[in-house]
Amino acid sequence: MQLVSVIIPTYRGADKICRAVDSVLNQTYQNIEIIVVDDNGKNTAEQKQTEGEMQRYAGNSKVKYIAHSVNKNGSAARNTGIAASSGSLLAFLDDDDAFLPEKTAVQVKKFDSLSDDYGLIYGSFKEQISDTASRDIFADSSEDFLYKFLCNETIACSSTVMIRRSVLDKVKGWDETFFRHQDLEFFARIAFEYKVDCVPELCVEKFKLDRNMPKGKKYEEYRLYYLEKMRPIIETFSPKRQKRLYNIHYTEIGKCYIKEKQLGEAMKWAFKTSNPLKTLFVFAKDGVAYVTRKK
Repeated sequence: MQLVSVIIPTYRGADKICRAVDSVLNQTYQNIEIIVVDDNGKNTAEQKQTEGEMQRYAGNSKVKYIAHSVNKNGSAARNTGIAASSGSLLAFLDDDDAFLPEKTAVQVKKFDSLSDDYGLIYGSFKEQISDTASRDIFADSSEDFLYKFLCNETIACSSTVMIRRSVLDKVKGWDETFFRHQDLEFFARIAFEYKVDCVPELCVEKFKLDRNMPKGKKYEEYRLYYLEKMRPIIETFSPKRQKRLYNIHYTEIGKCYIKEKQLGEAMKWAFKTSNPLKTLFVFAKDGVAYVTRKK
């Protein structure tokens, strides 16, 4: 039975961390270790509160708590967890999400059925939009995963994946220069080198929060940095596919400006796409929908 290491980075999540840890301890698959990496910074109020919450697991040999001396970022926290882990399979859980009971079991079973050239498995998840509303996001076919993933058409968020430790020999760890989209970049690097598969079962309960969501120029900066880092991979696709991919991301940047009512900036990004009129129509619909939701 393979050991699975579950790495939980946490930052300002003291009120949620125990829900995340408990969801891993309650897995039907029990050969698990949990590494919680506190990225608040030693002796900050948030770190002390998180450490206090973690005291309830002080006698549990499955749970390890590590605190960074200073705040770094989510990528660094995940790399710290990887370095402290021993499992042949690795999973990641955001501190505001929770594993559903069968998550680990179904993904380990899937890996056991696959050859070693498969490096990553992702699963479906339940997204809690509010206290009373949720929606299920189902993992689709892994065919053409990398391109669909880069186009934001296939969703494999960090809490839903499991990877083989052996893939780190080739792709190394998480890129610590990223402050946003680090999961997208890491998974794309894996998918460029290895095959990817999925399980249809709901694996994670994901709570939709706007914590630390970037806006306007910061969102643009993060997205362009991601695209630049992905450029060597993107350039392996045909020119037609590259154009479509960039259209999708430029449209997303523009939509962010629409939400901020920065119409001039949104129009700038519309005219970077290959069909500005179509993009402007999308922006108009998105703007109306956003205003309606706000009401």
